[in-house]
Amino acid sequence: MRVKFLVTPVGLMWGNVVSARRLGDALLAEGVEVIEGREEKEYDLLHVHTPVPPGNALEVRRAKKKGIPVVIHAHTTAEDARGTWTGSTLLSGWVGRYLNRFYNMADLVLSPSEWTKERLKARGLKAPVRVISNGVDLKAFSFDPQMRQRFRGRLGLSGDRTLVYMVGVVCLKKGIEVIPKIAGELPEMDFVWVGRRSRLYSPLRVRRAISKCPSNVRFMDDLEDVREAHNGGDVFFTPSFAENQGVAVMEAMAAERPVVARNLEVYRGLLEDRKSALLGNTEGDFVEAIRKVGRGGDLAKELACQGRLSVESHDIGRVSKELVTIYEGLLKRKSF
Repeated sequence: MRVKFLVTPVGLMWGNVVSARRLGDALLAEGVEVIEGREEKEYDLLHVHTPVPPGNALEVRRAKKKGIPVVIHAHTTAEDARGTWTGSTLLSGWVGRYLNRFYNMADLVLSPSEWTKERLKARGLKAPVRVISNGVDLKAFSFDPQMRQRFRGRLGLSGDRTLVYMVGVVCLKKGIEVIPKIAGELPEMDFVWVGRRSRLYSPLRVRRAISKCPSNVRFMDDLEDVREAHNGGDVFFTPSFAENQGVAVMEAMAAERPVVARNLEVYRGLLEDRKSALLGNTEGDFVEAIRKVGRGGDLAKELACQGRLSVESHDIGRVSKELVTIYEGLLKRKSF
């Protein structure tokens, strides 16, 4: 089976790109020949991961003219786009209409969560939708003490300082504006935000938030291997207002880091409050939760252990096998 992966590496959708590359590696292990978008080779099925106009839409049309099945991964929704790039909230209606038209070109749309599926259907999506996790490589993200030491050495941290870490693009949607207040309430801890910054992601409000951060907050946008952050940090914190699943959350759970997160509907089935994570909605909730797990102890260990167990069903190996079955079904249907 030869599957063409269409992945446009743009900063606006970097999380999608990372997820697609990891999935491609897992499919190779299952014996699937994955062809990169720029390669001019014949293929049996097209799998699109980034809805970037106009090139990706043209590629989909060419595939459909040839009778090739098309799978489109709905990593992006209008709700998820709000608060990312400058003007995204104002243009979210247009984004939603474009995505609806783009996704409707597929023979099958893959959704990373039930929440995303519900959003797509609410916007009038007619194409069939199937929920499948983005997946996480449990083996690769298992705790590694050497990575921990290397990451903390980069930051010059002493051994007894608790490190709260965030992973993701620095933008409003990810909750950058709450960081100055929370870090200011917890001066005994260090905070680091690992993720890219761009002019598109840095309107005035983002720059103001960064400038208000106290001295115990740092930003790192040049980390090649995000596993170092998941090993070097003590508490994973995500105040994000919207996600389509939460890949960074699953990575932290795989690395057995206690998770503090905003109480989002999308986490339903993945995070359970006071069992596999501590969930909240206000700055006060977050400060209290981070204090509870920031010094380790039984609660932190219990959350980390339960989180690891909860994420096992999202192992990338299982996801790749499920995806192969989906591919085979589409190809049989085409043959019929």
